[in-house]
Amino acid sequence: MQSQWKLRDIVVTAVLATACGAIYLAWDLLYKFMPSSISPVAAAGFNGLWWIAGGIVPYIIRRPGAALLAESIGGFVEFALGSPYGIQAFTIGIAQGLTIELAFAAGGYRRYSLPWMLFATAMGAVGNFVYSYFYYGVNDYTATVQVGYFVVSMISGAILAGLLSKWVGDAVKRTGVLRNFEISRTSADTR
Repeated sequence: MQSQWKLRDIVVTAVLATACGAIYLAWDLLYKFMPSSISPVAAAGFNGLWWIAGGIVPYIIRRPGAALLAESIGGFVEFALGSPYGIQAFTIGIAQGLTIELAFAAGGYRRYSLPWMLFATAMGAVGNFVYSYFYYGVNDYTATVQVGYFVVSMISGAILAGLLSKWVGDAVKRTGVLRNFEISRTSADTR
């Protein structure tokens, strides 16, 4: 794994993160149609898609900082396109990206197996929970609901950001268009 970013890495990060930001906005709008009577624990099942940029970009680019940069760009694009969450779409993206980044750092930016992808993207729930605790009223939930919210957010992150990122990344890799990127030069660590 090389730690130095190349221009193509930056361009692909920006393009993928921008596309994810547009997906985030669509997800925002879909989420707004959810009935207010739904449990916060059930609603947490939506959370993981909001940090898919933090999974797909590091999986392809494999550079330090990729998760944080991708989530920051994705959150900013979501905000700039008119997210109903305003600037918080950007700032929560930073929080989620930071905790995903820390998970990839814990693997030395060398671990991209399915279990590691699930772990790293599940860690986006840590940033989401802390941010939501202070800004989205999670602090008002009972302890049981808070634990449920956190656990379901982790599962959602693992599936919607981790599994989906790995599946999409591997499918695109098979086409050959990623042959100049780290995903094609290194094998996924199976640990």
